[in-house]
Amino acid sequence: MATAKIFALVMIVTTMLGAGLQVNLQHVAATLRNYNLLLKALIANFVLVPVFAWLLISGFHVQEEVSIGILLMAMSPGVPFLVNSAGRKQGGSLAFVLVIAFLFSALSVLTIPITAALLLPHDLNVPAVKFLTTLLGFQLLPLIVGAVIGPRLSEKTEDAAIRILHVLFLLATLALVVLVGPKLISSVASVYGFGQLAIIAAIGLFALAVGWLLGGPDRTYRRTLSIGTLMRNIGLCALIGTSDFADTLVVPAVISYFVITFILSLPLRFYYKRTRDAVAAH
Repeated sequence: MATAKIFALVMIVTTMLGAGLQVNLQHVAATLRNYNLLLKALIANFVLVPVFAWLLISGFHVQEEVSIGILLMAMSPGVPFLVNSAGRKQGGSLAFVLVIAFLFSALSVLTIPITAALLLPHDLNVPAVKFLTTLLGFQLLPLIVGAVIGPRLSEKTEDAAIRILHVLFLLATLALVVLVGPKLISSVASVYGFGQLAIIAAIGLFALAVGWLLGGPDRTYRRTLSIGTLMRNIGLCALIGTSDFADTLVVPAVISYFVITFILSLPLRFYYKRTRDAVAAH
């Protein structure tokens, strides 16, 4: 699992650097003044989605290792490359999507150890200190480095750097999927079953609905928050899985969550893109 951990490290560092590079302090300040929207976004991502996931897992008695992977994803918001899937191309709010990518990634450094202690199985020895060390070293630090470097780069250089980071993230994700592919296929066939995959899909649909409903009357915010609440931080969860739950079903569960929610997002993103002009004219 050492090789898998290297790929997971590449995933989390590239995504966090990308989020930091894209942050715009003026956008952050403007969005922070929209207290109502920000509060609802925080509740959706840090409370409602993790609690709903925990309720489903508890109610349907999901296998423990699978439930850990699902819960890790549910409690890990903040996807840095959301600008490509929930920004202006989809009729969303660029300022809001950048705030979600940056602020939620930063806040999760504090929330994940707490949420993990509350929601993960009680008989599990939650490595809270190790979680915090991982979050500080591989999530918060690259995020801050990107935020410091970003304003010093030209727009052309910044765009090129973000594209390179995005490619590296995709290559590392693909490599990790290939590496754990055999275990993923066998575990889906023998352990997950349709029911547990359906639970992931239900969590994803709930996240979409909550994000849309709490996005307020502005349809650009609704579009951004619906996708932003659906997509979770696979880089962070893959790193935690390969570090603390090696050779278990946690990483396959994390990848299954990512794949299912990505598939769920496709038709909605396509619809958003097709109708973005109508939203802009509204």
